[in-house]
Amino acid sequence: MSEKPVLLDANAALRYLLEDNDEQTEEVCRAVASGAEVTLEVLAECVYVLSYVYEVPRSRVAESLGLLLDDVACQRRGIALAALGLWSGSTYDFVDCVLAAEHSELGRDVLTFDRKLLCLLATVG
Repeated sequence: MSEKPVLLDANAALRYLLEDNDEQTEEVCRAVASGAEVTLEVLAECVYVLSYVYEVPRSRVAESLGLLLDDVACQRRGIALAALGLWSGSTYDFVDCVLAAEHSELGRDVLTFDRKLLCLLATVG
């Protein structure tokens, strides 16, 4: 029976990106080398922490998380990258960008009463 890849939580992903705790960073690096995976939900938490706690600019957050996605598996990688692209150059919430990416990339309809999200959905077509 093959082992499933380990899932990184936001704390592990952040240690990998920030390299601010040598012991934990090394452990996460071993997991990444063994095929670790990250979920879109964890990416959303990383976006929040990097943006609002560490005050990293959006473009840098998107770049860093894009690099993380180069190193780990993500079942919704295309949606994650599209959402990061939309989010990095905008003032939209990351989750709204995920919904817009689902709409744009997969043709999914989004039901919302949020005017700002409706504008975003109209621009991504």
